[in-house]
Amino acid sequence: MTLRHSMHMLRIKAIYTVGELAIAAGVERRSLRLLLEQAGCELIVSGNAYYVSLADLELKVRPLWEGIKAAQALGKELS
Repeated sequence: MTLRHSMHMLRIKAIYTVGELAIAAGVERRSLRLLLEQAGCELIVSGNAYYVSLADLELKVRPLWEGIKAAQALGKELS
């Protein structure tokens, strides 16, 4: 499995915008938002930005969470 270059730029934090996750995963924002909603994630809306918590990613969208963790581990090894 290969990680996208943009995934390496993500840092582990409590909340992410759907936009930054979409860029890192290489998918359209709307597609990721729909996927997160279907997975049962609670999206927080502020203005025209959607946010999702790390806890929801960890529990409900495990592959995305695993990708973020793998990118972090790889980034530390490369440093």
